[in-house]
Amino acid sequence: MKALVLGKGKSGLSAGKLLSHLGFEVSYFQDGDHIGDLNFDFAVKSPGFPPEHFLINQLRDRGVKLIGEVELAYRFSSGSIVGITGTNGKSTTTALIHETLKLNGFKSFIGGNFGIPFSEFCLDTDDDSVSVLELSSFQIDDLTSFKADISVILNVTPDHLNRYGSFSNYLSSKLRVLELSDFTVLNRDDDNLGKLRGDGLLFFSRKEPADAYFDGEFLVSDGVKIPVSELPLKGVHNLENYLASLLVLRLLGLREDEILLGFTSFKGLPHRTEFVAEIGGVSFFNDSKSTNVDSLRKALESFERIVLIAGGSDKGLDFSPLKGIVKSRVKSIVVIGETSDLFVRTFKDVVPVLKAGSMEEAVKEAFKLTERGDVVLLSPGCASFDMFENFEERGDSFKRAVKELEVKFG
Repeated sequence: MKALVLGKGKSGLSAGKLLSHLGFEVSYFQDGDHIGDLNFDFAVKSPGFPPEHFLINQLRDRGVKLIGEVELAYRFSSGSIVGITGTNGKSTTTALIHETLKLNGFKSFIGGNFGIPFSEFCLDTDDDSVSVLELSSFQIDDLTSFKADISVILNVTPDHLNRYGSFSNYLSSKLRVLELSDFTVLNRDDDNLGKLRGDGLLFFSRKEPADAYFDGEFLVSDGVKIPVSELPLKGVHNLENYLASLLVLRLLGLREDEILLGFTSFKGLPHRTEFVAEIGGVSFFNDSKSTNVDSLRKALESFERIVLIAGGSDKGLDFSPLKGIVKSRVKSIVVIGETSDLFVRTFKDVVPVLKAGSMEEAVKEAFKLTERGDVVLLSPGCASFDMFENFEERGDSFKRAVKELEVKFG
């Protein structure tokens, strides 16, 4: 049989490798290629491949069946599946669950949108394994027969509006996991999730009693009590990540001591409110993974006396709902990238806003604006593609600039 793989990124190459291993004749397509009159039995679509691409319509007109990379891998996998989605917190929650399972002797795999395609390891799974998958909305859009034993929707706030056209369409994409799962863990504090009802739904809350909740001192669920004072990841967003993970791990049968071991051992991921250095009594934090309004809000909720470095690629987001928290917690903003003018217009009447032409300049200017006890926070609230290859490169650029300051002033 002949298969066409759309896209030659990580997902596409892994899907092609899997298909070749299974005996399929594989061809690849990326922009600039031509398929001419070639015929294919089916095509595998990488998640970043836009649904309106001319080739999608061309293949459909020819009657070629299209499936996603995660869907393909699912059909050749075994064992339990945990799928984690949401606008923010997906990677941290995925890694937290996976590391806790591994630490307690489970045969756990991690992948999906996390950076390791499901098709890379699906043939290594067996009846005793657990695949913990981060699922983006783009990946969810391409699922058909996929079924998770447990899914998680951490939150849904505006993002990717340049692809979906409206928040309603984006929300609908996320909510598809409800029909693709036996159990779904939901955030009761989220306006778009808290009122959902149905079989197999479990809720967590940091504000009120739920299937898992924060009582002011402990994470509580079904007799399990995890002391928050012992947990290494701080901030309200991480409280939600812990609560969601607690419910998933309880569903998988872990005891309180096993969960506490995993939670206290996991130190977090790079570029998520990551401490970089303290220089002259000023703390520097790298939150380069912040690519939307809600992730920026949650970063601001984690600190006070902030000099904020923000800005990047324009995704059509509205930052005006942040005026209140900016006024109460932010001293100044240094903006970079494509959205610089947007940040100036939005916040110029709230706090001083300065423009910088590079990350190095932004870090230097931010430091000049600080006093002992302040925080310099990189939390862009925007994608990185105007100035950087990805959010990792942006975060690394920030860390290099801070280290240069540390050499000079440390």
